[in-house]
Amino acid sequence: MKPRVLITRLSSMGDVILSFPLIAKLKRKFPESEITFLTKEQYSDLLKLNNCVNKIATPDSIDINVKYDFIIDLQNNFRSRAMLRKLRGKTFRFDKNNTKKFLLVKFKIDCFKKVIPVFERYIRCTNGLISDFNFEPADLSFDKNIRFDYNYTIIAPSSKHYTKTYPKEKFVKFMQTHSDREFILLGSNDSVDISICNYIAGECDNVLNLCGKTGYAELCNLIYNADKIITNDSAILHLSEALGKPVTAIFGSTVKQFGFYPQNINSIVLEVNGLKCRPCSHIGRESCPEKHFRCMKEIELM
Repeated sequence: MKPRVLITRLSSMGDVILSFPLIAKLKRKFPESEITFLTKEQYSDLLKLNNCVNKIATPDSIDINVKYDFIIDLQNNFRSRAMLRKLRGKTFRFDKNNTKKFLLVKFKIDCFKKVIPVFERYIRCTNGLISDFNFEPADLSFDKNIRFDYNYTIIAPSSKHYTKTYPKEKFVKFMQTHSDREFILLGSNDSVDISICNYIAGECDNVLNLCGKTGYAELCNLIYNADKIITNDSAILHLSEALGKPVTAIFGSTVKQFGFYPQNINSIVLEVNGLKCRPCSHIGRESCPEKHFRCMKEIELM
């Protein structure tokens, strides 16, 4: 069988990366398949690294005349439904568990009988098309040669939302305490990421600030060759795991039930358990609603 498969995940970077196990398993089951990934233009270069993806489409370039055997809508919102409505093919849609997330955030009612990681829920949404639910690193093409002649720890100090971002002052304290280590700062070209990394780099001597200065292939190289990776709940966490690298992941306002915790058995999660206000959001907020931000401030990097 040589099926044509269309997978849709428009954003964000971490969610796109979490689809990689599904892509690998589809290609393994259907080696002759043609897998097209529909996403925003900004993630095209990331998907070009994935050896299991045959074609990349964007909302402006998708060919509505192609008939697909399987359409897998991992975005499952109004926009993705509107785009895919014109396409032909058996369609599967990802259940975002919005009601369960709302009840947990708003009323602290936990209806998650079992915590299923997002990558696994992506696979399960195909309704038996794939029956292997194990996590696996991705098959990515990039230069794996060591760039630096010294050992280094990666710090990814930013996140998309404030309540998912470990305080920059605490990163500085940690890095100054470990003056014998070399650190590399990574992040996007977003102004918030750059501001946080510039602040940390200005306070520490043992750091190379590469925030906003790397493409996806170079980002993979740096992560692949790192001794250690410390990150918030962000895309760097998921890219590191896609490369088979364990992480130290810092979780503030978000919790395990949402499905974004690391899967590597050697990964470490730092969080403050027992806070009645946690989670305060399923994606993060721009300020702490309780004004104390204990979910991050009470975490200490050692």
